[in-house]
Amino acid sequence: MSLVPILSDEDASPEARILFKHAKNMYGRVANAVRVAAHTPKIAQVLFGFIVASQRQEITGNLSSRIKTLVTLKTSMINGCTY
Repeated sequence: MSLVPILSDEDASPEARILFKHAKNMYGRVANAVRVAAHTPKIAQVLFGFIVASQRQEITGNLSSRIKTLVTLKTSMINGCTY
């Protein structure tokens, strides 16, 4: 159980719903980190901006999105992340 509850679509503020909509359009779902941060939408916007910037190849230019996703997956596995 997380210390800060994960915000559902129904409980989200209008600002958080906009953020959720963009997350779903880009990734097909809303990450739990974004849902937790959405309790304070200004923090969630910064977090989502960081996630987008760190994953897009045309922004970073160094590694492909596929390699970045594999690094994220490997890091999650090493740290025992369950999803």
